[in-house]
Amino acid sequence: MTLHHPVHPGESIRDCLEEAGLTVTELADRLGMDRSTLHRLLSGRIALTARTALALERMGWSTARHWLRMQGAFDLAQERRRETAA
Repeated sequence: MTLHHPVHPGESIRDCLEEAGLTVTELADRLGMDRSTLHRLLSGRIALTARTALALERMGWSTARHWLRMQGAFDLAQERRRETAA
């Protein structure tokens, strides 16, 4: 079986951040989260939550469903890799 390697949604959020010309602090404020939490999300160390997906949607950055599907695909691929490695 070929393994699919979807990106963590944090990578896409980072791209949106750069395109919008925002700083991490500015985006964290707009999303209503702590800067350190956003940094962990952008670096792929934590999962995107439904709350954050909705906040991104309110900013006009795609839909909450899109962000949650992206996180789900990433999580599923990670689990498949763990199973394959075991």
